[in-house]
Amino acid sequence: MASVLTIILLSTVIDIDQTKLPDPSEIDFWDGEKLANSLRHVPDHPDYNPHLRQLLHVSYKIAAEYGQEYLDLLNKNAEIVGEQVTENIYNRHILRLFKS
Repeated sequence: MASVLTIILLSTVIDIDQTKLPDPSEIDFWDGEKLANSLRHVPDHPDYNPHLRQLLHVSYKIAAEYGQEYLDLLNKNAEIVGEQVTENIYNRHILRLFKS
């Protein structure tokens, strides 16, 4: 029953239009900057894709199923991941609360 409830709750929150997701073969040719710009929550950026961003958010559970392999990749890329998390959470969200 809990999993049905979870699905119902998620379906009211998750709004991914599959027709607006790029084809995986297209993403294969993107550089890191294009991918990052597509995922960063900067709505005015021409590369921003809220549907791809939402898909990434709901895919963390799948990534976690890879266990140690996922953790190894996080550790290997800790510097860039940390910079991006700081930029997103601290600079785009927390600082805005305290700026006049």
